[in-house]
Amino acid sequence: MNQTITRLMQENLLAVFNERDAQRRLDVVRRNYTEDARWADAEETVVGQDRLHEKAQALLDGPLAGLSFVEAGPVHQVANMGYLGWNVFAPGSDETEPLVSGFDVAIVENDRIAQLFTVVTKEPGPSSA
Repeated sequence: MNQTITRLMQENLLAVFNERDAQRRLDVVRRNYTEDARWADAEETVVGQDRLHEKAQALLDGPLAGLSFVEAGPVHQVANMGYLGWNVFAPGSDETEPLVSGFDVAIVENDRIAQLFTVVTKEPGPSSA
């Protein structure tokens, strides 16, 4: 198993999308992603380190405010592709029923993430009011 891909996938989840400090997150983005990295999710595709960082910040300030990502299993790899499932939990939850679940797939080139794909497989249901 390629330890670089494992590290990149784990840092993508925990040191980028789980990091509340903008400067620490940006440092990881600069180190781990190519300058023209492409990140695609259901809403859009952004290109470049700055756009990736801006979108991560918007998510952490918006729908993911106060929530935490947790790995949902090990990193899986094929050639230069990494896969990591994740769950999102509310603070103080018992971490048995995630609010959101999904996975990230990354294409790694020259030991940096060149393409990232995020797929949400479980979203919060309608509130019962």
